Amino acid sequence: MTDTLTRPHSPPVPGPGAERRASLLATMAGAVLLIVAAAVPALTDFSTTYLMAYVLIVALLGLSLHLLMGLMGTFSLGQAALFGTGAYAAVVVSEDVGLDGAIGFVLVAAIGALLGLVMGAVTLRVSDLYLALTTLAIGYILENVVRNTDWLGGSQGLTGFYITFFGRSLDDPRLLCWIGLGVLTLFMIMISSMRRSKIGRAFMAVRESPIAARSIGVDARRYKLLGFAMAGAFSAIAGALYSAWSLVVNPSVFSIDLTLSVLAIAIVGGLRSMPGILVVAALLTYFRNSAADFGVADYVLLVYGALIVLSLRFLPLGLGGLTGSRAVARVRRLVAHRSRSRGGGRA
Repeated sequence: MTDTLTRPHSPPVPGPGAERRASLLATMAGAVLLIVAAAVPALTDFSTTYLMAYVLIVALLGLSLHLLMGLMGTFSLGQAALFGTGAYAAVVVSEDVGLDGAIGFVLVAAIGALLGLVMGAVTLRVSDLYLALTTLAIGYILENVVRNTDWLGGSQGLTGFYITFFGRSLDDPRLLCWIGLGVLTLFMIMISSMRRSKIGRAFMAVRESPIAARSIGVDARRYKLLGFAMAGAFSAIAGALYSAWSLVVNPSVFSIDLTLSVLAIAIVGGLRSMPGILVVAALLTYFRNSAADFGVADYVLLVYGALIVLSLRFLPLGLGGLTGSRAVARVRRLVAHRSRSRGGGRA
């Protein structure tokens, strides 16, 4: 299962020059997307900014899968469990503990990292399909625990709360949007820097072959736990932002619907492409928000499932992989040929 998702056709390893060009292109694309996103809150109305805040939230979740599945090759379906835990933890930290979000979100990230660590420890001896099912089961267990806990609102969830950030209420979508953008940018910088570090190389070694990684001194189990902890922190922060965005937190935050949505964003966008994940997060959020207008609201998850299947079949590297595809190379050669032909004609 892991091999199917992370390296479907075993593409040739690019040379250093190609890697640098691809990295530069991805960095430039990500920078452009972030600049555009930063302008949205200042230039658009309330509803557009509100929707943009949600895009940033699901993009954060997509980045957690980019880390687990793209860098580590670990197929996890437990992001909803981590996301839901972060959403509930943010409300408890704000309402019961009385912490401002500037401090509370750090605590939420720590809780998410701890749960991710537990999730990683539970799945150390399983892989592929069994790992995916185990992480999915953890989310199901947490959903039922929350649903049957009166302190957490039971099946009705928690309402009537406000989360602040340096004393300002996050019910303002513009403020929430800028905070989400700041967190997203920070996480993208962290992941980009980590790719070139010892940790990133260890993650990729584990992805390619855990046995070979151990033979060169990489402790696959330790790095797997680290990856789950980091993904847990990312997902929990996304959940905390969601609680401020929705002002309602109920057991549905643990649902399989969210898991499938984020899986579609990560796979269609490209498990190894952060800009691709950002673009698809925006496109699928817009589609879901507009589905009722087109009479397909009941088929959103069916569409997501179809997109996952089609992407795995025809675009195994997702939209983000198009920059290095043969199709794009052919287009570039065609454009260059026409440019030379026109230049020759003028001469």
